[in-house]
Amino acid sequence: MVGSLEKAPSPAYDAGSLHDKERDPEKVLETPTSESDSEANVGLHEFDVAKQTGLRVTPEESRRVARKIDIWILPMLCVCQGLSILDKSALNYGNLYGMKRALHLTGDQYSWFASVFYIGYLVGNYPDGWLLQHYPSGKVLAITTFIWGTIVLTTAACTNFAGTMANRFFLGLLEAIVTPGMTILTAIWYTQNEVPFRSLIWYSFNGWSGIFGGFVAYGIGHISHPAIDLWKYVFLILGAISVSYSFVLWFLFPDSPVEARFLTEEEKIIAVKRVAEGKMGVKNKKFKWYQVQEALIDPKTWLLFVASIAAQIPNGVISNFSTIIIKGMGFTTLQSTLLDAASSGVQIFGLLSAGFICMRFKNMRVITMAAGNITCIIAAACLTYLPSHQQWNRLVAFWFTQFQSVGFSLSLVMISNNVGGFTKRTFVTAVTFVGYCVGNVIGPHFILDSEAPRYTAGTKAMFIGYVIKTVAHLALGLYMLWSNIRRDREQGKVTSPGDQLKGEEAGMHDLTEWENKFHRYVL
Repeated sequence: MVGSLEKAPSPAYDAGSLHDKERDPEKVLETPTSESDSEANVGLHEFDVAKQTGLRVTPEESRRVARKIDIWILPMLCVCQGLSILDKSALNYGNLYGMKRALHLTGDQYSWFASVFYIGYLVGNYPDGWLLQHYPSGKVLAITTFIWGTIVLTTAACTNFAGTMANRFFLGLLEAIVTPGMTILTAIWYTQNEVPFRSLIWYSFNGWSGIFGGFVAYGIGHISHPAIDLWKYVFLILGAISVSYSFVLWFLFPDSPVEARFLTEEEKIIAVKRVAEGKMGVKNKKFKWYQVQEALIDPKTWLLFVASIAAQIPNGVISNFSTIIIKGMGFTTLQSTLLDAASSGVQIFGLLSAGFICMRFKNMRVITMAAGNITCIIAAACLTYLPSHQQWNRLVAFWFTQFQSVGFSLSLVMISNNVGGFTKRTFVTAVTFVGYCVGNVIGPHFILDSEAPRYTAGTKAMFIGYVIKTVAHLALGLYMLWSNIRRDREQGKVTSPGDQLKGEEAGMHDLTEWENKFHRYVL
């Protein structure tokens, strides 16, 4: 008996492993588990212990383990996400304090600093995910955080366009591990119902970092007798914070619940069983080519890809030029830093509200995505077409474009909740972030100096991007709804404890959601 787990009906089948050419859930249950299978499928031993004793996790046990994970793991995910955004957007603050002038930049060269970061992000995207799959997560995150923090520190030593371009490229290469990695790691630690709120909590640190960065920039602006150029302080301070945090990750972040020192042996079994109930497994260390092939013909992959490009063109505008857009409305430099921090507050409110709704109410993910997207469409239209003298109305409209994070972050939740097979999930995440990079490379180039202070090409690009993203997300929801209806009609609904357990075991043996006939999409 493990803890106060509730006894479930004993299944009439044995544990099994998955042969590469026989990926039927029933085959999984008939084939003896090999030693290599046990090593590759993280948590399989703990799942087998729970199954062989015929045990099921009670809600009270689940909440107790979730609280421990919230205390130990969630803060580290939040800080990691926040620091990556701070270090990336340091360019935004550097621009306020003369970085463009100090580096003798001309034309749209400064926009290329924003774009080359995402070119590096694009190159590092899948290799970084591969490292997380094959090696301990905490050590991989710690090493990459240390290196990117060092790169941020050296930005202050850059003196020309070419050197800064190289610096930003390598920063993107290393930071490519963060948001895609957080998407994958959240599904390892949390249940299907918990993923939306926890994902949007750590994603909300995009906003918290904006507030923190705004106050750092505001404080730097009050240095009365600077020993170096003000813009250099931005990179030295933020880089030092990231380097320091890398040591926290090295010593405290475990690879999975199985290696978590803050969980007892009983709680490790509960933690694995909790995640297994989503029929998606925990983690598999083997690369499986067939899962990549399946991802390439899966409509979800390409709908997420298109939506990601459309979402990140506006993000490429806002994340790199928010302060100068606000300043162009008639505010001073210091006012712009504080008002930009206020827009981050709107972003935090939108994300946490959306996460709570999706956790509290069943199948609200697509509806919430659509609501966030429509808010952005209206806000971008107001920002573009309201007259210049309506300074505060345009500012409020700009703040509400921060709801763009709701749609994109929930699209990452869709991957965590609805893509099975660890290689497939990693690959779909990578494709989504290819779109993320493409959009962010394109976006900054819609900010034209000739259109200052309104930057109408940029705001129109935001509007069009939001419309395309909305259509793609609605199509994704309709496809998954149709797939659920078709499976229920052909195979019947998954209602019995026996079918539920078969689906869990299939997930623990790394079947994809297409292979696992007991899986249904969460909408």
